[in-house]
Amino acid sequence: MKFSKVRYMQKERDPLNLGSLPAVPPPSDGWPAVRAELEKSHNRKRLLRYAGSALAIAATVVLALGVIIRQPAPEAVPAALPGATQVTAQTPDGTQKTLDSLVALSQQLENRVRTIRADVGGMPTHSLVYQVELEDLIAQVDERLSMNPDSLELWSHRVNLLLDLSRLYENQLRRDYRRMASL
Repeated sequence: MKFSKVRYMQKERDPLNLGSLPAVPPPSDGWPAVRAELEKSHNRKRLLRYAGSALAIAATVVLALGVIIRQPAPEAVPAALPGATQVTAQTPDGTQKTLDSLVALSQQLENRVRTIRADVGGMPTHSLVYQVELEDLIAQVDERLSMNPDSLELWSHRVNLLLDLSRLYENQLRRDYRRMASL
């Protein structure tokens, strides 16, 4: 190639001399394969989303049915927890306690629980479950007492539950005290 020709190509039409390259057809289009892969990925994600939603709905239904099936009858008042102290309607000498003494004892225990509850900080989960259960039982007894306020049996049951609840709080205070004393 002559120097003048090279100079001419640089200045005018083909500075890179691309015209001298052989003519090659372009490669085939790859976009259909990319599109198919994207659609497959999208379908897989959609399937996982529907499967996850169906699993969540099934778990919710099972949980709701479990709660409904295990729920006690609204009229039945369950007995106190195992190992609970029982206060009977009989005193040691065999005479029957009056309704007024049970009501007074219930009020004293309720005030005691309220005072202790203010002193107790956080409770561990296993104790909290018992606390909530006892409070639910007390609420059920209170509901029945609203229908039959002169029942010695219900007042005695309420006193038993309040005793259990106060002991639960006292035990937690003892644990907190031991923890603080060990520091």
